[in-house]
Amino acid sequence: MPVSLSIPDKKDILRRAYGLETGLPVPLLVQPFAKWYATGDLMTDPELDLARQTRRNQEQEAVGDFTVPHLKTGIGLGSIAASFTGGCEFNDKSDAWIAPLIGAHPERVHELSLPDPHTSGKNSLIFQRIACFQERGSYPLQPCNIASPLTTASYVWGYSDFLGAIVEHPKEVHHLLELVTEATIQAVRAQMAAIRDLWSLSHEDWYMPVEMGIRVSDDVLAVISPRHYREFGLRYNNILSRAFGGIIIHSCGSIVHQVPTILQTEGLRAIDLALPHNDHQALAQAAAGRVALTMRYWIQDWENRPMPDLEAYTDKVIETFGTRGTLLQMEAPDLAACRELHLRLAQKPWNRG
Repeated sequence: MPVSLSIPDKKDILRRAYGLETGLPVPLLVQPFAKWYATGDLMTDPELDLARQTRRNQEQEAVGDFTVPHLKTGIGLGSIAASFTGGCEFNDKSDAWIAPLIGAHPERVHELSLPDPHTSGKNSLIFQRIACFQERGSYPLQPCNIASPLTTASYVWGYSDFLGAIVEHPKEVHHLLELVTEATIQAVRAQMAAIRDLWSLSHEDWYMPVEMGIRVSDDVLAVISPRHYREFGLRYNNILSRAFGGIIIHSCGSIVHQVPTILQTEGLRAIDLALPHNDHQALAQAAAGRVALTMRYWIQDWENRPMPDLEAYTDKVIETFGTRGTLLQMEAPDLAACRELHLRLAQKPWNRG
């Protein structure tokens, strides 16, 4: 595989990889950074955020991986939840904390109404960021961070109480899920209309053609049963998939037990996951070759365990999962290490297309 590809070539290979075509190089993201967080300093100073993201894009170009440069306009994974609650507290370490509304009072769901996708919560801030980045930036834009309906509902309700409500108050949970699903569709469509050069319907770093659908973070699925996920997750993800022409499902944590249910999702384009959290053999048996797998291993994903040699680890991943529909995202300690690692991986026999 050529060490460096043009943006059109990257996009074409990625589209074909999602479609499970064979004979392709394995798409790799080799980065000196992990998740981008909507911290308070960036949310109060969009020009600072634009400068940092621009520098990050420029530095990443030297790696020659499958990065398709873009700008993140969202305010964190709780943006749609914040449009219901109004409570959104930024901090200096992570995405904002969202004030829950329901808690131990399930009847409160009936007091909720659909938020305005332009003005409710922090939506006006998102559109201010879109305007700033379009005027002063030079890259395509992402929309807001897109949580699944299940994840957004857990923010609006309050996480622990929500998990209990799935069992004890299913009618109220469904009512909330119906609201947040429609709010998600309205919010994403409003931002699509405002963004002139739309990168992808995703807030993460894997490019996916807009016509192939939407990527959602569905982390609650890792901690509930397959039966409950079929009832409270699959149904509403299917609505999003129909609305946007397909879907990628992401979750951190161990999700092998949910793969059979995830595979039932209409228009499923890929499953996105943190590989160190999962049993590789079980995951490969359940999903490899059946759907594209965008698998990441960031430094934080080792959860205080020693990080292995990334070249050897990647070789083992390919041995286990094969190359068909396999997309790998990894974090090396610095930019020089990323360049060196990508050069070695690009020359592997398994990566010659």
